[in-house]
Amino acid sequence: MNKLNYLKEIEDISDKIKKGKIFSSTEVVINSIKAVEKLLINSSSIEFLKEIYPIAIKKLINSRRTSALLLNSLRQITETLVYSIKEVKDLEEVKMIISDKVREIEKNIKETNKIVAHIASNRILDGDTLLVYSYSTVLKETIFYALSEGKNIKIYIPESRPGGEGIVFAKELSKIADVTLFVDSAIRYLIKDVDKVFTSSEAIAANGALINKVGTSLLALISHEARVRFFSLAATTKFYPETFLGELVELNRVSLKIEDEGRDLVGKIDAYSPLFDVTPPEYIDAIITEKGLIAPQAVVMIIQEIYGWPPKIPSLEFEFKKLKEVI
Repeated sequence: MNKLNYLKEIEDISDKIKKGKIFSSTEVVINSIKAVEKLLINSSSIEFLKEIYPIAIKKLINSRRTSALLLNSLRQITETLVYSIKEVKDLEEVKMIISDKVREIEKNIKETNKIVAHIASNRILDGDTLLVYSYSTVLKETIFYALSEGKNIKIYIPESRPGGEGIVFAKELSKIADVTLFVDSAIRYLIKDVDKVFTSSEAIAANGALINKVGTSLLALISHEARVRFFSLAATTKFYPETFLGELVELNRVSLKIEDEGRDLVGKIDAYSPLFDVTPPEYIDAIITEKGLIAPQAVVMIIQEIYGWPPKIPSLEFEFKKLKEVI
């Protein structure tokens, strides 16, 4: 396959992710790792990989720098690639190893989501009114489990502008549940009708802060004020280990299209929208993981448990350097 053609394909996927056209963090990661697998399968030589692989990975990472799951998944694939080239050297066998790794990561993501959804559904009581935010595959599974257990629940969903993920989510959930869709600015007005708030996550920082779709921090603040419990669903693969070492999570933002009624302002003002924001840990009642419910303050201990102490967190740049060395 022509190098430029394949980079165009990676750029197309990256562009969709960057502009928020792929809503779910799970779907972002699965699309990305499958694109990486395709790159490897179509590679004609290991030398080609050395040249093209880091470029493709960086494009995918830069498209969603907030996604800890994306970073952690691509790190796993890169570590496996370096090890397999060093030990095996045969390109066809390396391709098989990477394909197996991609299948393993995809399977683990889906199985972990099911566990998180099961645990989260246990926090839902019969008769609850839930407010869910943005679009999330794990939230969808949580609601499905609650309904399958015979619980009678109502779902409130803000539109989640500017992407309108809430509208898409409401359309899907309306097939199985009693759903009310409303404008984002009415969250404080309607919070009095809500029993619990559930959100997904892009990443969890070492201090327990939540990185998620813009508007989440405002929702958490309103929930805190109204004394409505706020839960974030996040598998431990969404914990951002680099923040343990003092790194900050870079928040993406996109240019905002000015609607027809503001057409005369085009070129005269800046218009943009942050895609994500940060919710302080003190506004989060619990983070629901595959290990159970944990307090935000316990995140640092989970990171230590996973990565050791002092934490051993190889950067992708370090792995790219090793890739050049083994080739």
